[in-house]
Amino acid sequence: MSPAGRPKSETARRAVLSAALDLVTEKGYQAVTIEGIAERAGVAKTTIYRSWPGKAAVVMDAVLVESDPRLAFPDTGSAAEDLRLQVSRVAELFTDPSFAKPFVGLLAASQHDEALAGALQEWLITSRRAGASEVLRRGVERGELRADLDIPIAIDALYGALYYRLLVSHEPLSPGYGQRVVAELFTGLQSPRNSLSTGASTSAGTT
Repeated sequence: MSPAGRPKSETARRAVLSAALDLVTEKGYQAVTIEGIAERAGVAKTTIYRSWPGKAAVVMDAVLVESDPRLAFPDTGSAAEDLRLQVSRVAELFTDPSFAKPFVGLLAASQHDEALAGALQEWLITSRRAGASEVLRRGVERGELRADLDIPIAIDALYGALYYRLLVSHEPLSPGYGQRVVAELFTGLQSPRNSLSTGASTSAGTT
């Protein structure tokens, strides 16, 4: 799935990626063709094929360019705040049609395309989970989170809720929902010391 090269013109490259996102948002992933992308971008098909092996690669590159800056993991010094910020960003991104429609189309196509499935595995699983694992690992080292925390399961729980709404229930997604997910689950992630401290602070604040 790696691009074969880059268009000679950065302007052409950006036009192709923008056209791919626009067309998938308008028509859906299955209806989009390389011919359509080339026509919308104002470039020849050969320009696209010199740089990408096919439609899936173009759309995935476009999605990555759009989403990467918005999905960076922060380091605020607090695992709870890092997760609250990042999970809410993911929830916000899932409500953006220019991301959500191409992304869902790629997920569906990957069920029948091993190369695309491998590329998504590398991006979603290897890269994104590594960032989340680092946030949780820092939390464990600082004593915020349980020393026996099962980090892969914690990641599944935190982000699985968002994917369930995106792909299955289609219930509303928002940054606020992402923050509530973190708030609900964080109690189970905390170290006993922090849980007691939080409980004592809460009690003191309500008396």
